[in-house]
Amino acid sequence: MDKNTLWGMLLIGAIIIGFSILNKPEETSPVIDNIPQSDTIALSQKAQQTPATTLPMDSLSADSVLLSSSMQKYGVLSGVSVGESRQITLKNELLSIAFDTKGGSPVQAELLQYKAQEDKPLYLFAKEDIRVNLPLLTIDNRLVNTEDLYFSVLNASDTSLTMRLPVDSLSHMDITYTLPRNDYRLGISIRGEGLNRLLPANMSFQDLEWTQKMRTQEKSWKFENQYTSIYYKYRGGEMESLSPTKNEAKENIKEPIRWIAFKDKYFSTVLISDNDAFENNIFEIKTFAEDSEYTKECSMRTSFPFSVNDNSQAEFTLFLGPNDYNLLRGYDAELSGNKESLELDQLVYLGASVFRWINQFLIIPTVNLLSGFVSNWGIIILLLTILIKLLLSPLTYKSYMSQAKMRVLKPQVEAINAKYPGNEQSMMLKRNQETMSLYRAAGASPMSGCLPMLLQMPFLIALYMYFPTSILLRGESFLWAKDLSTYDPILSWDVHIPIISTYFGNHISLFCLLWAITNVIYTKYTMSQSSTGQAQMPGFKYMPYIMTVMFLVFFNSNSSGLCYYYFISTLITILQYIFFRFGINEEKLLAKMEENKKRPQKKSKWVARMEQLQKQQQELQRQQRKRK
Repeated sequence: MDKNTLWGMLLIGAIIIGFSILNKPEETSPVIDNIPQSDTIALSQKAQQTPATTLPMDSLSADSVLLSSSMQKYGVLSGVSVGESRQITLKNELLSIAFDTKGGSPVQAELLQYKAQEDKPLYLFAKEDIRVNLPLLTIDNRLVNTEDLYFSVLNASDTSLTMRLPVDSLSHMDITYTLPRNDYRLGISIRGEGLNRLLPANMSFQDLEWTQKMRTQEKSWKFENQYTSIYYKYRGGEMESLSPTKNEAKENIKEPIRWIAFKDKYFSTVLISDNDAFENNIFEIKTFAEDSEYTKECSMRTSFPFSVNDNSQAEFTLFLGPNDYNLLRGYDAELSGNKESLELDQLVYLGASVFRWINQFLIIPTVNLLSGFVSNWGIIILLLTILIKLLLSPLTYKSYMSQAKMRVLKPQVEAINAKYPGNEQSMMLKRNQETMSLYRAAGASPMSGCLPMLLQMPFLIALYMYFPTSILLRGESFLWAKDLSTYDPILSWDVHIPIISTYFGNHISLFCLLWAITNVIYTKYTMSQSSTGQAQMPGFKYMPYIMTVMFLVFFNSNSSGLCYYYFISTLITILQYIFFRFGINEEKLLAKMEENKKRPQKKSKWVARMEQLQKQQQELQRQQRKRK
């Protein structure tokens, strides 16, 4: 028998034994299920005082076995180990949360202002998706889970609920949930009285276990999964996360943490410690199969300060809502007060460093301003694109002027090429030297057209970060696009096509296709206008088309709002170039450049560096010839 077979048999045996032990009490559970929870302890005490002759022997034996098993497992909490499970709902204008008396925890959360796919109700979690538990280590060394115990309802209204876990007449644990009007924040208060009769006197922390399956809320499972993970913020430090791109990840963190978030692309469940911080944290994520009803399973085990010497108390805020930058910034200011900032807005991915600054201080304020006057998001994106193009128009103009200068110098560059033909290194050096001298004398530079384009890149990248994660686009329609936060299929199919379905998807996004077409037009136009007469690397002219195909594949399943922006931006750039083309007199430009040749020219750093490199290369060639 090999080692794997032996381990397999041992594991099967352990499962069978464990299964029989765990399921043994359930055989007689119907006898007690109908007993009211409040009467359970009293009934057990009364049963001990009742003469045995008043009950049938088989019934007494079954009850005795059950009570003995319950006492052995739960100790003084055996009275609340059986009861009736029922749900109580707190509801406001934004949020509906259901709580179960078994476990005394939330079991369902619905966002009333948002819809899931196909216009279905949007649930962050339902009963089958979530597990919340407080493991209680009692003074008699029993580990009892609150998820197995039944709480009684003390007070309940539309916005407040208090549930009690009684230990005896002198001790209990109360959990109070408060849901304010028009708010995504649920207040949680855990209070204990006389718990030193249940828990060790030296106890200073209480463990908390929370597991949640993250529902697939969006059309593209793949893109949603890329943003789904556990995020957390250190006390006095930065926000971190488990890698969303890994199928499985686990971290053990000892440092204090202010809040823990189970976050997907547009929504989050965030547990915030109001008074202190979470410690001894264990986080774990597991990824489900692609295109299933869940993306990841997020689990945490943490602990919070909770002492039983005095009347115990712990306060939390549970955020159940959208990853809305403006909303989270407002909550951050309210919850932080005079303490350190919670930085809840970091849950909205806006890029890093300069890209986040552009989004935070330019794009979002502009969007907020425009949305105050315009309600249609297609128009808002159009106006935003026009404003950005106007802001960058000086750079665009400078880039075009550089191309125009190179274009009018093309005949002179071709003359230099004819003067020094061939691919010999000596001829190439002479061609480059005379070409650089021509550019310097005319006041032109090949690099002057690249720099303005490079300066525009941060804006393009920042908007690439902004649009796919902005919940403001979710559910907003424009023209044929039903939802600007996801792709807009003009054609789709169900058959899986190898490679194509894997990387491109089973659809064609129209805005992405339009952007690809305009990008080809832009590429052909700029290449025809920027020809300088110099030889290009073989195959270089095909690179823009290859890049366009790559973008088409990459963006086909991305946000249609992003593709719409790129389409409009590219189209406006083409129109700008056409306007500049007819607005600039190239004959006058050439005449001005000829005038520049007559003036003393100061070498630019780039030209000086190029000439220095050429001289070094010539000297190297001269030394090589001497050796021969």
